Amino acid sequence: MINVRDLIRILLRFLWAALDGLVLLFTQQARQSRNQVLIVRLDAIGDFVLWLDAARQLINYYHDHGFSVVLLGNKAWSSWAKELNMADDVWALDSHRFIYDLSYRWKWLRKIKKEAFSVAIQPTYSRTFLDGDALIRASSSSERIGSVGDLSFYSPCLKFYSDSLYTRLVPATQMPIMEIRRNAEFLRNFQKNDFKSKVPFIPPVVDLCPDALPNEPYAVLFPWASGDVRAWPLDNFIDIGLRLLSRGFWVIITGGFSDQQKADPIVSALSKKVINLVGKTSLGEFAEVLRKSSVLISNETSAAHIGVAVGIPVVCIAGGGHYGRFVPYDVEQINDGQLLPIIISQEMPCFGCNWNCNFPRKNGGPMKCIEDISVERVWEAVEKRL
Repeated sequence: MINVRDLIRILLRFLWAALDGLVLLFTQQARQSRNQVLIVRLDAIGDFVLWLDAARQLINYYHDHGFSVVLLGNKAWSSWAKELNMADDVWALDSHRFIYDLSYRWKWLRKIKKEAFSVAIQPTYSRTFLDGDALIRASSSSERIGSVGDLSFYSPCLKFYSDSLYTRLVPATQMPIMEIRRNAEFLRNFQKNDFKSKVPFIPPVVDLCPDALPNEPYAVLFPWASGDVRAWPLDNFIDIGLRLLSRGFWVIITGGFSDQQKADPIVSALSKKVINLVGKTSLGEFAEVLRKSSVLISNETSAAHIGVAVGIPVVCIAGGGHYGRFVPYDVEQINDGQLLPIIISQEMPCFGCNWNCNFPRKNGGPMKCIEDISVERVWEAVEKRL
């Protein structure tokens, strides 16, 4: 039975949709005379990396049919997508601001409608109502294509309405599968071909390689995650770093801009032969730092997926919240010599909890399934890769 909070949330989303409708009603659309496709993909950096191979196939499909392609992406990775020449044009959207800033939202809705795309497509499996679906609706394209999706971010009535915004919903199996397989499944069902899922590849961009890298072998540590509940304890990363130093490796600490203040303890503890690049590289530069490294030790976050895509050994510490969807890697085609990441996890009956953990956390630390992973297990995996 639906509770009051969920009912209010649903009603607010329908109110947002009604307000969007008024904005779009008074926005004049240009004549759809150009063969131009809009691809909407707003999820996080790691999702973007896992989609890369399928993205290239999708964009090439439209190029082969005489279309130009605009990729509307998450601002977190849009600049990188431009560097990788992913599409004819890449637009960057701040999803959080799009949802909460009405002026920003309606500016984008009008922009999308005025552009008069002939096709709008959202290949994301777990669609979201307030951004991805709203942008597809705004396109008013004669073809609006999306995945049949799931109920991760919907109530059934919201999904019924959002499904009606599309002219075509591409079938998808409802059983859990790894995200790379999910992206390949969308292409197969959309294009009616035999596209196989495989590990994405990020080509080298020499101009983006930072000058501050050591000439000796180095390992990379990425001790952060999108939330503290998903991050292996920092003291454990320090232990791994000290062991790497004892083996003669330099250690590079990496992370995003928001991680900068948290990096001081690990940098101080390792003290020598350590380089702090936390918040100091773009995504493209970060990829080139990884490409030259001997091994990456990371939480299950975008760093691990980028490491795999540049072809280096990766040891990934993963919890059970989304286990099976993003790790372990499960692909249909593996090239000779290609390395899949070593996934270190502490399997529990509650895996697949969507990060709704029933176990108490210590002082705001990680969830039990991550807390219980020992340093020895991770180091054993690192030694295998070294």
